[in-house]
Amino acid sequence: MRGYQRSDLRHLYLHRVALDKLRKRPALRRPCLDLVERWLAGPEQAPSRPWLLQWREMLAGWPIEKMAETVLDPEGGQTLRQCSPLGPVLQPRERWEALAEFARRLESGIDQLE
Repeated sequence: MRGYQRSDLRHLYLHRVALDKLRKRPALRRPCLDLVERWLAGPEQAPSRPWLLQWREMLAGWPIEKMAETVLDPEGGQTLRQCSPLGPVLQPRERWEALAEFARRLESGIDQLE
């Protein structure tokens, strides 16, 4: 597996974990939405504006299942994952645990990443 493929799969896995937590704790949408608003206010984010606007719409009112379907789409969600505001959802320890689990699953076989 090439480096970029592994990176894409890792990003996909982290988003799956973050969205699962967001499903359980909907109040975590607020810090993510606040982050999107801060990014939208800065001119350096202009190239990402269409995707940030989509993130704002998703976080403001979409059901988590619809958001997950869009963000976790292996190809269509890739750009959304690259400018993702879901960082506040996972605590550093949770992120490291998810990355360790990803590495274990990757070693066991790619079909177990779901």
